[in-house]
Amino acid sequence: MREPSTGSPTLSPVTSRLQIDLFALALGALALLSLAFVEERNGAALVMSALCFAGLLAARLIGFSSRALVPVAIGLVVILWLVWIDPVTHPRTMSAIAHAAGGALVGWAICDYLRERVAWPDSGLLALAGVFAITVLWEIGEFAGDRLLTTSLQASETDSALDIFLGTFGGAAAVALGWLLAPRPRGR
Repeated sequence: MREPSTGSPTLSPVTSRLQIDLFALALGALALLSLAFVEERNGAALVMSALCFAGLLAARLIGFSSRALVPVAIGLVVILWLVWIDPVTHPRTMSAIAHAAGGALVGWAICDYLRERVAWPDSGLLALAGVFAITVLWEIGEFAGDRLLTTSLQASETDSALDIFLGTFGGAAAVALGWLLAPRPRGR
């Protein structure tokens, strides 16, 4: 269904409610995982959960769709689970994978958000700048968590720089994939 004046889609109340409920369900999964971290007295994991939760809520308030945010929320729950509950490899390797995957999730969501608002290549550059900014904010959040809860999320300045690089690299890969998979106008 489209509005005649703006051309933007309008959602039926059921569809709109379903999108809100999916987002709430994804946030609920993150909250449940956070409760497990509280029970385990794992301040570092709790800091990361709080950063994810804050980022998802901020993106929703900005206007990101459930189509973009629900996969990001579920992906972040999986990443947190793999890092803190059931790691599949050495902690340093898992951290590198987590930062790259987190950057990819964020890059995909930003690319999705900008796709209909800004033309390519400007949207790609803005998405990449957004991913970089978010990876820097993430590291600032880790720094604050280290100071407030005496965690050890940041091993060194080199570790933070590598985390920013990996997150941005993952985001760049997702932005490139978003460009490759973007719908193209048909020839006339």
